[in-house]
Amino acid sequence: MNMYCSKSINERTRECMRKRRLNRRENESSQPRQDDQNEQCSMDISKIIDQATIDILDGSSNALANCVDSVSCRSESSSEFELNVVDDTNDDFDNETDDDDETDDDDETDDDDETDDDDETDDDDDDDDDDDSINEYIHLHDHNNQTKLFSSCPLSIREACLAIMKLARRLNLDKSGIKILLNDIRRLFPSDLKLPRSVQGFDYSKKVIYYCCECLSRLTNPENVIEVAINNIKDEVYATAKRHINLINEYSQCSNVFLPYDVLNGSIYERLKKNQKQLTLALHTDGAPVTKMGGKSLWPVQATILEIPPPIRDHVSAVMVFGAWLGGTHANRELLWNSIVDKIKYLYENGITLKLNDNTKIKFNIRVQFVTFDLPALAHNCNIVQFNGYDACPFCKAHGYAIGTQIFYAHSPTPSIRKTDGDYLRLSTTDLPRLGSHGIKGPTPLTNIMLFPYQIAVDYMHLVCSGHFKTLIIYWNQLLLPDVFEQASNFLLSITLPHSFGYQFVSIIQFANWKTKMFRDFLLYISPIFAIQFLPDELTLHFLYYFIYIRVLRFYQDKNELQGVDHFFNYYYENLSKHYGPKSELCTIHIHSHLLGQVRRHGSLSMTSCFPRESYIGNAIKWCQGKKYMLEQFITWYKIDHSLYPDSTLNMTYLTQNQRFDDKYLNKRLIASLDEKFIKCCNKKNIQLDTRKRIKQYGRYFRGLKTFHSLSYERGGNAISYWVFVKDNECSQNHGICFGEVVYYCQLDNEYYAFLKHLNALIKVWQMV
Repeated sequence: MNMYCSKSINERTRECMRKRRLNRRENESSQPRQDDQNEQCSMDISKIIDQATIDILDGSSNALANCVDSVSCRSESSSEFELNVVDDTNDDFDNETDDDDETDDDDETDDDDETDDDDETDDDDDDDDDDDSINEYIHLHDHNNQTKLFSSCPLSIREACLAIMKLARRLNLDKSGIKILLNDIRRLFPSDLKLPRSVQGFDYSKKVIYYCCECLSRLTNPENVIEVAINNIKDEVYATAKRHINLINEYSQCSNVFLPYDVLNGSIYERLKKNQKQLTLALHTDGAPVTKMGGKSLWPVQATILEIPPPIRDHVSAVMVFGAWLGGTHANRELLWNSIVDKIKYLYENGITLKLNDNTKIKFNIRVQFVTFDLPALAHNCNIVQFNGYDACPFCKAHGYAIGTQIFYAHSPTPSIRKTDGDYLRLSTTDLPRLGSHGIKGPTPLTNIMLFPYQIAVDYMHLVCSGHFKTLIIYWNQLLLPDVFEQASNFLLSITLPHSFGYQFVSIIQFANWKTKMFRDFLLYISPIFAIQFLPDELTLHFLYYFIYIRVLRFYQDKNELQGVDHFFNYYYENLSKHYGPKSELCTIHIHSHLLGQVRRHGSLSMTSCFPRESYIGNAIKWCQGKKYMLEQFITWYKIDHSLYPDSTLNMTYLTQNQRFDDKYLNKRLIASLDEKFIKCCNKKNIQLDTRKRIKQYGRYFRGLKTFHSLSYERGGNAISYWVFVKDNECSQNHGICFGEVVYYCQLDNEYYAFLKHLNALIKVWQMV
């Protein structure tokens, strides 16, 4: 990459610095060792710093935990207490990352601060070590792994830098803050400390290339330009695959057991040779505004490895950035994708060989499974007509018709002719009139590594949740009397969501301000009851056909559930104009008819969703501060973050069955007030209590990625995650399961129990499901 400065001067400077460092090391080796007391003191200080920073690694595993399915409406009936043994039954976990899904107003950066501390470093007063790049401090260079931070320190330079960067990321420091931290640390250690004083040692500006906004010519001056950064894709895939190699090897062999609706069980993936190791990529790009003035947007090209099981697949440690575009216009297809496609084609031909810690080598084939966008980005990157034009469907040759200036797609009992990969290759290189091109405007680099349209995955986040379903709510708001939505709002506000949702519903009258995840959760969990209670019967029946279609495609346990589900949507589509008028038949509803084919090829809608992708962008743009060098900041922090993640030791058993208990934040008063009832429950279950032994209580229980709370957990807030299903063969109503509230968990004679409060009105409990 071009550094945009005199290369020869830079090389001479580095050569001089290396010579001075070598001379300094020779002088250090000749010095007598310090006495034992000073050495021990230095070691203790180093351990304290390392311990203070290493805790950041615990946060990543906690952030992955999904919670148990809970009941939203509470019964006021009488209760009794019961003691149940905690079961370690393997349950499916939710795979769709439930983070903030959109890059809304709160994701935009504040540009009022004109002090670009990140962009300026004071070079004049720094030692020559200060000018070293981050590669010499963090990457795997031998002398940094072997050279001690100072003469009596057990840490190498690289280990110390990793610890400092972990602390900096944990405290959310910018480069100016890191510089202050580095200078303060230097005051606490001997004068021979080999740490940088400035932030220039942590800079990735070499990764960014500047282009003219008008002619796209390459420039060296970062003023009024388009910025592009392309990472080393082989290194990105290698590092991520090596980090999660245990999960990759295990999950690719058992995905049909754990997640039968995942991409690995789709028809395309199942055609691959079973005797060859695969690393399969899913690609995505979308824009997010990073400035309030000037309209600049960041377009990172994200990639994930599908052999890593969800939700680890979508965790920040497993998300790769192949490249990024920053500018005031949509990303240029060729400029953004050409280099990425060329590097992926190289991996297609040569594969990638992982060398593990035990020196064993594994050869993997590399391929791309699908690329996913929202509809505007789909049209732009695939070079087809936008969704509001003629021939806008990427999958078939439906033409559409005009009402005024809008284009609509009426339901037809006869499906349109499907587009093929031959159509995309032939029509993109042929100069045809608009009617003859079937919406294909020209070539795109993506057809060099994928077969269109089979490897296009339409995102249901934008198509369904913030698309057609939001439009339906607008129709209902217009058709129903005002007091109906007011009553519906009271109903919605009465629902308490589990803590895994991270929010509570707001009034449906304010649906225009909802985030996309609210539309998703309302559709999947609340909409049938809402429709039955507040919509006319005819509209309710019509909507339920749509609900069944989407609900099955989003999640299924057996592929046989997909048989005939398209009949539900055909009925819905055929009668849509009858209820909402001909202008309701937009291209977005037509594309719904192709979702079943997509699910058969690539797995359920939740596996190809953009929710985790949008969440990543929303967090990533927070790295871009100020008005200048924003792409450099993004690439810098991305690289630093990825260098800090250790190799994962997770396996499928840990993700699904590993059990642990947490005794923090216990409400001891509540526990003490129920001692008498607890003893009665033990006697009822014929459990002998030894008064000489202390009973250990816990407030939370974790099984794999699921988290179970209890009433005694003081930080539960308004969450209802202490509501559980419990298996109960002694159920008085012979249902076999009951609902119950967990008061706390306890350990008796090496057995773990859940102390439950049963609700007689809902006597149906699974054993801690």
